[in-house]
Amino acid sequence: MAKALLFFNEKQILVKDKSSGLDLFRPFKIDVHSKFNEDRIKHLIQEHVIQKGFDIEEILINANEGILIPHEIYNPNKKEDYFNLNYPSLDQNKSVFVEKIDVINAHFISTRFNWFSSFCEQNMPQTPLVNSSKKYLEKVLSNQKEKNDVHLVLKENTFDLIKLQNQKLFSFNCIAYTTITDVIYFLVAHLDKLPNKASNIIIFGMENQTREVKLLFKKIKVLSELNLTTRSEKELIQFLS
Repeated sequence: MAKALLFFNEKQILVKDKSSGLDLFRPFKIDVHSKFNEDRIKHLIQEHVIQKGFDIEEILINANEGILIPHEIYNPNKKEDYFNLNYPSLDQNKSVFVEKIDVINAHFISTRFNWFSSFCEQNMPQTPLVNSSKKYLEKVLSNQKEKNDVHLVLKENTFDLIKLQNQKLFSFNCIAYTTITDVIYFLVAHLDKLPNKASNIIIFGMENQTREVKLLFKKIKVLSELNLTTRSEKELIQFLS
């Protein structure tokens, strides 16, 4: 049976063919005031995924928050406290979830909408739910070829900034942004703080985002001297698969 990945970014749901990266149906926008979200999602999955011979292998969740806590100081009874130290408040419709990243012996803390967690538990109980940022971190940290690279993963309202030094994680940040210019100037500020100069900058994003990134890299001297690699949404899916 062909494999598919379901993506949920808090505002819409889409399911993509794992091998080609193509959408199996038009992204379904979530109406938080509608009582029919779950019925509509079930119908879309039945008609465009199951009936076409696809099996959803994994559910990837893009959250607007992400925190890493080293195992040495992690207390499972204080996950909400860790969250509240980094973010002003927890949405009453969400819960805090924790996932272990074994490769760095740390815990990744993020949030999920309660209704979506319940929906997946009831309708796809055997399908794992994974935070997309956590999975990206695991993939990058398992690749021993990358030494002093910097990764940016552009999402709708936030971006992940991952800095590597000598094949080890130097820092991880999940940051809100308004424009691509905000992202790039934030990147410039962080590059100055690295002990060793970054070798490569790898940026995942939509076509219009990466196009703007390339223009800004040409205009800013400190960035124009670096090796920039931009990758598409399809390539991100293949990387996470």
